This record gives sequence, structure tokens and C-alpha cells, in this order.
Amino acid sequence: MADLKRWSRDEISRMRSDVDRLFDDLCADFNLPSMFCRMAGDLTLEQEGETLLVRLELGTMDPDDVHVSVMDRQLSIVAETRESGPGHASTHSFHKELRLPCRIDTGGVSAEFADGVLVVRLPKCAVQSGQKVAISRK
Repeated sequence: MADLKRWSRDEISRMRSDVDRLFDDLCADFNLPSMFCRMAGDLTLEQEGETLLVRLELGTMDPDDVHVSVMDRQLSIVAETRESGPGHASTHSFHKELRLPCRIDTGGVSAEFADGVLVVRLPKCAVQSGQKVAISRK
């Protein structure tokens, strides 16, 4: 049996970019929207006190083309951009979803876009304690 080699993050990242580019090129050949927008970087999730912070690099994308929604414990970020020039038009889109580790107070969710980075602030719901329920007899 051959020795197995552990791939570095750089090698995996490069392979992922290559595969994404191949799919984008294939879609462009058939005049279909791109399946992955190369302008978007990896999504990161951090905790700051009682708030979850989600960061996503969007490069030069227009924030008006980005839509963020939270439902139950699911965060969804969708974007679509259109480029056109003499004799061609192309569409780039992506959809990133993240299962959140806890319930979110959706009334307090906020998002801001600065220097090509989208930051979504997701305040956690207050921890609810259990309650003993009395059973009545009929």
C-alpha cells in the first residue's frame, strides 16, 4: 500500500479554486450563470460575548446585490451580480448557508459592509431555563 500524504490547506484551497474556475468556464461556454462567485471568500464564524459574528469577504461586490436572512438556526447569504460588455453578458451568483450553533434573537440581527467584507452580527437568544410542570388529575 502506498504511503498517504496529508495535503496542506494551500493545496486544498488551490484545488478548490481550480475546480470552481472549471465550472465557471463550463457555465460561461453554455451562457449559463456561474455556479460559484470567485469574488467571495470563505465564511468565518466567531463568538464575541453573547453575539455571533459571521464574516465573508466579498471583494468589490456591490452590497446592494447581497441578501442576508436568518430563519430558525439557519443563516443564508445570497448574492448575484451581472456584468455586461460589448457582445457579452455574464451573471455570477452564490449562496452560502450556515447552520448556527444556537437560537438567534432575529430582531437584533445587523449586517454591515466595509472594505469588501460583510460582517453579520447575530445576538444569541437568552438561555431559557426549564420549568417543572404540574400534572392535574381529573
